[in-house]
Amino acid sequence: MTEGRYLYCILEGAEAKSLGNVGIRGGEVRVLPYESVSAVVSPISFGEIESNLENILVHQKVVELARGIGTTLPVRFGVIFKTEDGVKKLLAKSYESYRTKLHKLKDRDEFGVKVILNDSGLKRIRENVEAHSEEVLATRKKLPKSGRGTSYLLRLKLEEAVKNQLYKKIEDLSQQIYTRLGAPADERTVLKSDHEQIILNAAYLINRSEIERFQKEVEAVRKDFVGEGLVVHTSGPWAPYSFC
Repeated sequence: MTEGRYLYCILEGAEAKSLGNVGIRGGEVRVLPYESVSAVVSPISFGEIESNLENILVHQKVVELARGIGTTLPVRFGVIFKTEDGVKKLLAKSYESYRTKLHKLKDRDEFGVKVILNDSGLKRIRENVEAHSEEVLATRKKLPKSGRGTSYLLRLKLEEAVKNQLYKKIEDLSQQIYTRLGAPADERTVLKSDHEQIILNAAYLINRSEIERFQKEVEAVRKDFVGEGLVVHTSGPWAPYSFC
């Protein structure tokens, strides 16, 4: 099978070097320069690569090694070129774009934030909605005076009103936290949540001079919202996967 080149990331600077046999399937990871940028690659059989945990972790590890050299633009998992010349053509074609992005991301890291609403917090918010929502209270007052058919419809309406108000309260909490943590950030973005109890899954691009401020704001948010049944998890610093 033809030997291709697996691409991990684009790197600032143009010094050719080896990072050792730390690539996917034990391949030698090399920095391939073009003018003032480089590609970080390793040899691999050309074809599809299995998207398993081991390979994904190796990909991430190599990107982190590259970050120790300079600013990086991570490339999504699984990009393989037929030849090294193909990688060089990519660098030449996208050179100005890469330079612009590398300049924007210099001295900046990505931090992830996941906010989880626990069961007690969800119960507390629902009880608050049922006790204070005008629509819910008004619908509930009509139930004792209604007939069987009307009562059934009113109960459906009541449950729908509770659900809508519940979602609105949760969205309000999520937006408050998203906005507060965004104050020290250059950029921010909402990511897809992988669980319904994760009410916020976000990424923040933080200048390294602002990391301490960001971490203090995270701690302040934890304290302010712990009574709402919210748990705030953070991760990072990472290469800027969400901002390339």
